[in-house]
Amino acid sequence: MSEQNKKTKTPNRPNIWLEFLGSMNLAITLLVMLSIASVIGTVLQQFQPVQDYIIKFGPFWYEVYNSMSLYDVYGAAWFMIVLLFLLISTGVCVTRHTPIFIKDMKEYSEKLSLTALKHQPNHAEFSIAGDFEQQKNYANEFLKHEGFKTRINQRDDGSVTVAGLKGHWNRLGYFFSHISIIIICIGALLDSNIYLKFYELTGTMKAETRSVPLSEVDKRAWLPPSNFSYRGNVNITEGRDADVLFLPWKEGYLVQQLPFRIEVEAFRIDYYDNGMPRTYESDLILYADDLEEPLRKTIEVNHPLYYKNYAIYQSSYGDGGSLVNMNVYALASPHISKTEIESAINRNESLTTPAGRFRVEFSDFKLHNIVPRSEEDALATGRKMKNNGPSVLFRVRNEEGRAWEYENYMIPDFQEGRWFYMSGVRTSVADHFRYLFIPADDLRSKNRFFEFLALVNNAPKADRIYRLAMPKPMEMDRANYETHMQLMQQLVKLFRETGFDGISHFIQTNVPQDQQEEVAAFYFGQLANALQTLYLHVLEQEGVAVSNEGDISEQHQVWFEDAMTAIASLNRYGPPMFFEMTSFDQRWSTGLQITKSPGKNVVYFGSALLTLGIFFMFYVRQRRVWIHLKPNGGQTDITIAGRDNRKLPETDKEFEQLVTNFKA
Repeated sequence: MSEQNKKTKTPNRPNIWLEFLGSMNLAITLLVMLSIASVIGTVLQQFQPVQDYIIKFGPFWYEVYNSMSLYDVYGAAWFMIVLLFLLISTGVCVTRHTPIFIKDMKEYSEKLSLTALKHQPNHAEFSIAGDFEQQKNYANEFLKHEGFKTRINQRDDGSVTVAGLKGHWNRLGYFFSHISIIIICIGALLDSNIYLKFYELTGTMKAETRSVPLSEVDKRAWLPPSNFSYRGNVNITEGRDADVLFLPWKEGYLVQQLPFRIEVEAFRIDYYDNGMPRTYESDLILYADDLEEPLRKTIEVNHPLYYKNYAIYQSSYGDGGSLVNMNVYALASPHISKTEIESAINRNESLTTPAGRFRVEFSDFKLHNIVPRSEEDALATGRKMKNNGPSVLFRVRNEEGRAWEYENYMIPDFQEGRWFYMSGVRTSVADHFRYLFIPADDLRSKNRFFEFLALVNNAPKADRIYRLAMPKPMEMDRANYETHMQLMQQLVKLFRETGFDGISHFIQTNVPQDQQEEVAAFYFGQLANALQTLYLHVLEQEGVAVSNEGDISEQHQVWFEDAMTAIASLNRYGPPMFFEMTSFDQRWSTGLQITKSPGKNVVYFGSALLTLGIFFMFYVRQRRVWIHLKPNGGQTDITIAGRDNRKLPETDKEFEQLVTNFKA
């Protein structure tokens, strides 16, 4: 190998991975991914119950979105990986370009050749008579007067270049904006679930999926107070306190131990006329070992309590275990039979009935139920909304696990000129409630209805009433009379068990088609006759005047028709029980969201730095001007060149004005 080849150096090839990590294409791709994730996290509600997502999207798409962690976008592993790569990419970019930025800030480029100056975006050439040294000094002072920092370069051919630089702080904009992205990513990672992900991967943490008392929660689902950052929720009943909160995680939850204790002293809520909450607030007391006196504050939405790195927000409210007293009526009993239950919201009760054993699960209580009025009612009262009063929400579950959910109202509702007690029922949360309307009697109670229903269920007593009200005519033989009595009993029984539809179905399946219409008219007529006979007996027991012909007022006739409709619906109402709320003692629960976010201030600092960087980039212009002077006999040849890092419409005019001022 020759000596010349030994001295030849092979240029260093840039590391391909560093080139990739520091590339603009990668940074833009990562920013687009973060933008898409932010849109998803804004549009798709995060941390909702699993059942809500299944109802909204269906089982298939729920699984698809769940596999992509779209219900917890900001805590998803892929989101944190994107953040981490953006942090690395920006760090590599800053490391590679910072020396170039610093050099450019200090670079006057005073050694550019005359040819290079003539190729600048703006340049002008002219000659001026006068002393060369005087012109050189004038050029230097002129640029200083125009706000430029100057540097003079004496060339070998006797010419001189005076270089001016203004706005060199512009380069700090690029530096600050890139550094701010790094700082914001660090802050986001500090407030992310990266630590929980690590605990989960190492097997030291496992979410609890059971609904069990706090003392029975799996120890691996507990997080220590030293946990770096978190965001969780806790519901606290008035007059009680808590020192833990719950973090949703996958399909379960984690329990975060707090280094302080929060007591809810009182909760208040105010409503608009339409029943929507106007404001709700909680009086909190915070106890901590480092506080000489407990910290007291009233919080409301957007007005949290701050303590060190913690923020305590008013996020929701609900029932805190209101006490409810119920009467349970047996709908299939031949007598008025009721059982008293004293319970509370979020409590379960066992119930033994002739129809079997059931479990009653009380889930919610509402003091106000504001709903729109009908058009006629609104015109009559002058109000668009009405209050249906207190209601209780509960489930009745049999021994096989099948459940019926009920929504029962305490006071009657006025509809179409009559009063009704309402009870909604459904078998799935995806369904709407189907309502049973029990007509109220003259005293606005349910007593008449249950007396009437008990009589319908009591076949022997009903038979005696039929025979007293409808004795055997002289012209009818005993066999036909007994057949007639048995027919009424069978029709009433069939109606009680299957409703009007059951009788229609019986006729369609047992009577020739050409006789069905005639038989239906006869059967329904006999049914109405039998039920009205029982109803008249109930009215007589109440002391209501009834004529010998059985005539009653229109009001009582309408009540009878409403009662028949209600009884016909009982076969679709669920287990043969009716729950009546007799009294209550309301207790509120306030929902608090507690966050520990040490990265919050880091993100704020990064955002401020980003704002400063954008200011430098857009409002600080880096401008360079060169004045080249060359002696030529008794005069001086002058070339003025200029360059602006931002080509603006006024750039050319400013350069022309600069040349004019120099000539002047």
